[in-house]
Amino acid sequence: MNINKISVFGAGIWGSVIAQHLAKGGYKVSLWEYNEQLLNVLKTIGRHPNIPNFKIHDNIRLTGDVAEAMQDTDMIVFVISSKAIRAFCREQLKPLLNGKVLPVVSASKGIEEKTFKTICEIIEEEIPQLKDQVLAFTGPSFALEVAQNVPTKIILAGKNAALVEEIRHVFNADPIIVVPSADRRGAEYGGAIKNVLAIGCGVIDGIGDGANSKAALITQALEEMNDIIVSQGGQPGSVYSLAGFGDAILTGMSAISRNRRLGEKLGAGLSLEEAKKQVGTIAEGVNSVQSVYDISCKNNLNTPIISAIWQIVCQGKRPHVLLQAMGFVNRGDK
Repeated sequence: MNINKISVFGAGIWGSVIAQHLAKGGYKVSLWEYNEQLLNVLKTIGRHPNIPNFKIHDNIRLTGDVAEAMQDTDMIVFVISSKAIRAFCREQLKPLLNGKVLPVVSASKGIEEKTFKTICEIIEEEIPQLKDQVLAFTGPSFALEVAQNVPTKIILAGKNAALVEEIRHVFNADPIIVVPSADRRGAEYGGAIKNVLAIGCGVIDGIGDGANSKAALITQALEEMNDIIVSQGGQPGSVYSLAGFGDAILTGMSAISRNRRLGEKLGAGLSLEEAKKQVGTIAEGVNSVQSVYDISCKNNLNTPIISAIWQIVCQGKRPHVLLQAMGFVNRGDK
């Protein structure tokens, strides 16, 4: 396979950092963005407004036209909201591909409501010729740190081992080390569930309890994550991988995590809409919490942490329900 041109869909912080990483590796990159205001800023100033000292590489071509982004492309990278993936594939990408087969990498994280399908599965369902050509790119990787050249390990998971190995070399360059995996389903579920758990960690912070409580939360929540992953056909060991344990620690403990920050706002008593407004950018855990909760219920799993986070996010319950789910039954609504 000869890869020269790569199409990256989504010029948010992570999408732009991935595009920059690939461009530095010598690839020609088309970076597509639907938000006209952001696109115009990127084109006008040649920098990303939300990434310090980030000058867009000369190998990157910015566009708001999907057909232009897809012209002569050898590989696609998705970094758009999980809720937009299905419609984007069906309405815009499939007609342009017209039966063409090429590798697709999903750096988007989430689980679709009701169907419980992962992002890779949605892409393959909407564009059938891409079956087994879609890979998941997931793990503990704050975009701002990657932009600052901080050493980072990320999982690339797929069903086609030869393809995983080939595409691994496309991404595997300083500061990123890419770890191959055959458990795409486990990696994707881990990447989505950890965002939900990170909201719970933020709730603990917002309530005002400390590191002791949060360590207990993560330990208990990882058991629940494992049960959900296994119930959906993932390998039991995936919970201890970069996509599970590694990403949960990063996202749940760091001050810059969007999901953790949203949880902190909820823990401080704000409504979901108020919290989302203050965080500003998309916190993917909000898009996954209903699906994760529904999977648990459907499989009769014992997941009190997931249930409590769902109550807080989806039902507007006060944050103390999370402490009670952890066994602190005498904790009131603080």
